[in-house]
Order: sequence, then structure tokens, then C-alpha cells
Amino acid sequence: MNTTIVLEPSHPSYPSSLGVLATPTKPPPTLYLRGTLPTALPIAIVGCRAASREAVAFTRSLVHAFAESEVSIWSGGAIGIDGAAHKAALEAGIPTVVIMGPGLDCPYPPEHIRLFEKVLETGGALLSRFPNDVPPRPYTFLARNQVLAAITSTTVVIEAGFRSGARSTAAFARHLEKPLCVVPHAPWSEKGAGCAAELANGAQAITSAADVLRVLGLKETKRRKTKASAIVSEQLSLTEGAIAVGNLRADSVQMGKLGDLEQSIWKMMGDEPQHLDSICEQVNAPLPAVMGALLTLTLELLVLEEPAGCYRKR
Repeated sequence: MNTTIVLEPSHPSYPSSLGVLATPTKPPPTLYLRGTLPTALPIAIVGCRAASREAVAFTRSLVHAFAESEVSIWSGGAIGIDGAAHKAALEAGIPTVVIMGPGLDCPYPPEHIRLFEKVLETGGALLSRFPNDVPPRPYTFLARNQVLAAITSTTVVIEAGFRSGARSTAAFARHLEKPLCVVPHAPWSEKGAGCAAELANGAQAITSAADVLRVLGLKETKRRKTKASAIVSEQLSLTEGAIAVGNLRADSVQMGKLGDLEQSIWKMMGDEPQHLDSICEQVNAPLPAVMGALLTLTLELLVLEEPAGCYRKR
């Protein structure tokens, strides 16, 4: 891996936002860096390790929705939501930073070693609060969570149990008076009980990338129009009284513009939201393939993503 750079508070690459962790008797923490820290607006995305499929799918779609905005995605590199956020950022070409619990020579979890290498290969960074040889310990992860909350502009909690490491990051963000964004969950969801508690504590409820940007006082950057969406816009301007935008979209893209799976999904969907699992069953296709097809349909403005892993025809 890359050479480790020691970032003292006087170093030009040291994040000035970490000054909030200084006290009269204690300076800001020293950091250990491999790679390059992005200059784009830093957004932390965290959640539980034993994440539900719906939460992982939502994380992926949320990160992809940031693709046209000047943001970077930061997380802790853990199994579950953290890993999903980093992987989605790599897919979408968004800068991503892993703030690790242990030292950089002790990557954890070992299942994500290749992920960490990809982050560096694509111009991202690995960051730690501790020297390279410090092994993973409970206190190292708490320190990581504190740095993650302090260094980013907002923390987004996707899914968290009542007792969850993600909630420690949320607690640090709240203590530092940083914006805290939380995805609502059904009240009977044990994996979302921590989210409900954070919302009760005053966190902002979000269901989209646009919601996160609004919390930060920013506007969503318009996506570049695809050829298909440009055709639709032209048709809509000529047919203002059109009832079914989806039908116009279908005319514009036609069969040659979409794959067989995308066509099957779009044809079977209606105005009522359908859960991802139900879509997989109806088209008899595996989850990864359906998620990829839904992403294409969403980007083509044919399908609208709803909260909790649901989709409907636009």
C-alpha cells in the first residue's frame, strides 16, 4: 500500500474541521493518511454491520444519486452499510475515504482488504487516528467514530439498532452540533430502532440525496440529461396535457434502448410502490441483476425510488 503521511495539525493537508476536538489541555488529534483526501464536501454514511438487504440497496441508490453533486463519501469501512457506501461510491465515481479503527497496517475487517486497496487505486484515501501498528480494539473504533463525525459536514444514518456503533457516530455529531440525517424505519423494525431514537432526539428525517443536500443548505445538482430523457422533455413540451409520462418515456426509449430485464420490470410495475423482493419474485431474477436494472430505470427517469426498498413506475 501507499506510504503513510503523518498529519499534524500544522500540516497543510490536515482537515481544519478537526479543530472542534481540541481542548485547552489537548490539541487536535494526529492523523495517519494513505492516499489523497478529497476537497469535495464530505458526507458520512454509517449504519449497522448486519444490515438488511433493503438498507444496503437504499445505501447504494442514495450514494449513486450524489454522483452529479460535488460531494465525497466517508465511512468506517465496516461490513454492512459502511462497505456498501464505499462500494457504491467507487461504482459512481465519487471520491471516498475510509476512516479506519486500527492503524493502517492492521486493516479491519480483513474481508475488506481488497476494497481498501480499490479505494487507494481510484484516488481515495485511508485515514486513521492511530499509528500503523495499532491493532483493532473497542476504543480505536470509538475514536474513529468521533473523527468521522467531526471531519464530515453531516452524518447520515441508514440503519441502526438501539445499541449500535453507528449511534456513537450520531452521538458525536449531535454533540458537535453537526447536522444529523436519519432514514426513518418502521416502528416494528429492530434494526431501525436506533434510527427512531435519533429522530426522537431531533435528527433530520431524510429519504433521498436531495433531502441531505437541503439539510446542508445546498441545492441538488441537475443530472446530465440522457438522450432518452432529452426526447421525453421535448415530447412533454409538445404534449403538456399528457396523462402518462411513463408511456411517453417508453415511446422514447423503445425496445432497443433497454435490456430485456429492464423492459420486463418496467412493464410489470404500476403506480403503487412495490418492494424489491416482490419485484425479484415477479421477474424471476436474482437481486443483484434486479438492482442494476432498477438503477438504470431510475436514471432513465422511468422508475421512481420510494423509501424502504420500494419502487414504482414514474
